[in-house]
Amino acid sequence: MNLTWCGRTHICGRPRNEDAFDMQQNGDHLAAFAVADGLGGLPAGEVASRIAVTALMDTVRTLAPIDMTCTPAQMKEILTKGFTAAARAIGDDCSRNPDHAGMATTLVAALINDASDGVIAYAGDSRAYRGENTLVQITKDHSLVQEMFRKGLITQEEARLHPDKNVVTRVVSEIPVRPDSVEFRLERNTLLLCTDGLTDALSDEEITLAMKERDVDRICTTLIERSRQVNRDNTTLIVIRATPGP
Repeated sequence: MNLTWCGRTHICGRPRNEDAFDMQQNGDHLAAFAVADGLGGLPAGEVASRIAVTALMDTVRTLAPIDMTCTPAQMKEILTKGFTAAARAIGDDCSRNPDHAGMATTLVAALINDASDGVIAYAGDSRAYRGENTLVQITKDHSLVQEMFRKGLITQEEARLHPDKNVVTRVVSEIPVRPDSVEFRLERNTLLLCTDGLTDALSDEEITLAMKERDVDRICTTLIERSRQVNRDNTTLIVIRATPGP
């Protein structure tokens, strides 16, 4: 697989980091990435995000074919089962730890095969973007404000500034949820997965400018440092770039 990637997280302006992420290569044919943001104001957000990412990645390792290319249909099925496993794992933890009852997290995950086909699955307002010169959001927030925008009740600019923009309408919790999914072609593009700490801190134009850097480690460093300067919410991101083959 001709992919390079980098992931970073930072506590920024919060007392603790409730985000989590993971990246893994599954044989020669599949790579997996996940970003989660535990819900603030609910118990144990940092536990929920970590459990969800771990359960999803364990599911990918268990179900991904080793000796052949994983088709988009297979990737979608694996991710759906991964979200189910995440809910089950959160429920099991809540049963063992009653003080964790009610915890929940957003979750966005991507699988990319060796043919440059990919599938994104998500619940909540953690996002996936694709592109370099033009940044295109390929997820749609599960949020109150997104619903208002979809119904034509507010403009895009009003949505960006709305005081309830962080109220999510779909999450991963002990109650199973079916994620939305999107198929895409990575080809020679760049994929960005991130929590809302990044998108609340920086405009699309600022993110696009940083994504033009050739080195993915520098992209991650730049975006984290700029988010730290705003100093609001935990910020977590993964940058994946397709590189020319031999």
